[in-house]
Amino acid sequence: MNSDTKSDALAVIERQRLYPAVTNRNFLVLRSRRVILQSWISRIQGSALRVLDIGGRYQPYRRLFGDRVRSYVACDLLRTELVDVVASGESLPFAADAFDVVIATQVFEYFPEPRKAAEEVRYVLKPGGVLLMSVASTAPRFVDDECWRFTPKGIRATLRGFHDVEIIPETSSVGGLLRTANLASHALAHFSPLQKLHQYTLCPLLNLAGLGLERARLTRNDEFSPNYSVFAQKAPIDGQSCQQSVASSHFG
Repeated sequence: MNSDTKSDALAVIERQRLYPAVTNRNFLVLRSRRVILQSWISRIQGSALRVLDIGGRYQPYRRLFGDRVRSYVACDLLRTELVDVVASGESLPFAADAFDVVIATQVFEYFPEPRKAAEEVRYVLKPGGVLLMSVASTAPRFVDDECWRFTPKGIRATLRGFHDVEIIPETSSVGGLLRTANLASHALAHFSPLQKLHQYTLCPLLNLAGLGLERARLTRNDEFSPNYSVFAQKAPIDGQSCQQSVASSHFG
C-alpha cells in the first residue's frame, strides 16, 4: 500500500470517528464525545496552543482546535504517517511543562499502570494545562490488549494529582443500553452477510431511538453509560489565570 492510499485510509477513519454515520455501532458515544470536546476546547484560552495527542494515529479531534494550534505532536505505539513519536503514554519522552493540552481518547484502558500514565501527562503539561480524555466504562472487551474499565471514582483516583477534574457521561443509561444492544446484536449476527444487514437495518434504528431519547433527557442516570469524557487541569502557578471552567453535567 503506497503512502497516498494510507493517508486516504487514515482520513476516512478520522472522519468516521469525528462525524460517525448513523450506521456506525458507536454512533451515540462518538457523536456525544465530539460535542463535549468541542465545548471544552472552545473554553481553553490561547491562540498558539501546543498540543500532545497520545494515541494519535488518526487524530479525529485535531480539527476541533481550528487555527489555534502552534504545534501538534502525535505519540503512539503504532507508527503511521501522522505519528511523530513512537512511545508509550506511561513513558513520555518530553520535557516538563511542554504542552498546553494533552488529548488521550480511549487509550487509558490499555495502560497496565494508568496512574503512572496520568503522572506522565501531568509532568508534560504546563501549569494550568488541560488533559482532554475519554475512557470506557460499561463496554465489552473490544480487543485483548485492553486492561481496564473506569467508573467516575476510578477516574478521579487515577487523576488524583490534578487540580481539577470534571467528568461527563457520553450518554445516559438509556443511550448506553441501546448502544450495548447494537454491539451485542452485531456480534451475535456472527456471519458477514448478517452483520451487513444489521448495519443498515437494526443499527440505525437503535441509534436514532437512542439519539431521540438522549435529546429528550428522560433520565440523568449514568449507571450504564458506556463512556466518560474527562476534563482535567494541572494546578496553575499562584497568580496565573486558570483555563476557563466548563459545565460539570452534560445532562443538566
